[in-house]
Amino acid sequence: MKATFITSVLLLLFTFSLSAQSLGEYKPGLSKYGIKEFKKGTKKIYISNFSINFEVYKDAVDYKAAGGFRSTVRGEATARAAVGLLKIESSDIQAQADKLYKEFIANLTAAGYEIISPEEAGKTEAYAGWEKADGPYIQESGLPGVLVAVPDGYSFFYKGETKKGKKKKGFLGGIGKPATLSKQLGDATIAEVDLYVMFTEDKQSLFKGNAAKVKILTNLRLVGSYAITSEKKGGMIKFKGATTVDQVTSKVNFFKGKVGLGTKGAYQVSLKKPLEITGIIPQEKITAYQKGATTYLTSFNTSSYNGLTFYSLENRFSETAKWIDVNSKKYAQGLYEACSKILKDSSTNFLASSK
Repeated sequence: MKATFITSVLLLLFTFSLSAQSLGEYKPGLSKYGIKEFKKGTKKIYISNFSINFEVYKDAVDYKAAGGFRSTVRGEATARAAVGLLKIESSDIQAQADKLYKEFIANLTAAGYEIISPEEAGKTEAYAGWEKADGPYIQESGLPGVLVAVPDGYSFFYKGETKKGKKKKGFLGGIGKPATLSKQLGDATIAEVDLYVMFTEDKQSLFKGNAAKVKILTNLRLVGSYAITSEKKGGMIKFKGATTVDQVTSKVNFFKGKVGLGTKGAYQVSLKKPLEITGIIPQEKITAYQKGATTYLTSFNTSSYNGLTFYSLENRFSETAKWIDVNSKKYAQGLYEACSKILKDSSTNFLASSK
C-alpha cells in the first residue's frame, strides 16, 4: 500500500513537471485563394514535406576593424559568443515528431482524404531523377545549429544536397513544384509542413563605439518568419566577421490545381508572431564584448632617422560560451505542444473550409 502511494506521488510529480511549460499567445497568419478548388474533384492528398526543425546550438561573431585618426591608432577587435543545449535525447524528439505526423494523418483521413503514397508520387515526371529519403531519423538540417526530425512512416523526395547537407527542393527552393505535382497526381491536394523551433535570438548592439560586441538572448519558441544568422565559414574569399543569413518560415500549406507556374487554390498558414514555449529554458543574455587596444604614436628626430614613427598595434579577441542543461522530455513535450497547435488549427480550419 505504501509503495503504491509513493509511486502515485512520483507519477503525479512527473506529470506536473511535464505540464509546467506553457504556450504564449497563438496568432496565426492566413493567406488563401481559390478555396472552391478544394471542394470539387478528387479527395486525394500528397504530403510533399513534413519536417520538424529545432535549434540546439548558436554562435555569433562581431568584428571591428583597426583604425584611428591622426596620432591615435586602434587595433582590431573580435567578439564571439556561443550557446548550446545539453542532454536532449533524440529518442524524445523522434517520438513527438512521430506523434505529430500520425495526428496530422488521422485528421486528414477522418475528413475523407486519401493519402497518396510516396511510391505513387515517385512515378511522376516531377520527381524524375530525384532521391527518396525515409524516416524515422534526426540529423543536421544544413542550417547552422539546427537539426531536423523526420517521422516514422514518412518518405519524401529531394534533388541532391548542398555542401552543408541541406536537401534541395528544386529550382528556387521548389517554386512551382506543388502546382506541377498536383496536376501530375490527378489534381490532388499537396500539403507542405515545415516547422522551426528556435531557442535563441540575435540582439542588436546599437551603442558599442569602437568595439566588437555580440549579444544572444535565449527564448524558446516556434517562429514565424525568421533569419538564422551564423559566422561564415569556408569559401575562397572570407572577410573577418562575415555572417551567413538563412531565412526560414514555419508553415502549414495546402495547394491544389495548376495554372501557369502557380496553383488554382491555396490555403497557407504561418505565424504573425512567434509562439513562445515557456518553463523549459530560462531567458538570459549571453554577451561577448571586446574593445580594440588604442595606441598613441610617438615621434622623434635624430640625424639618422628624421621623423620616423614607432608604435605597436595590439589586436584583441573575446569569447563567451555557455551550455544549458535541458530536461529532454519537457523540451520534447514543449516542442510537440507548439507544433501541434499550428498543425491542428490549420488542418482543422482547412478541412472545414474545403468541404
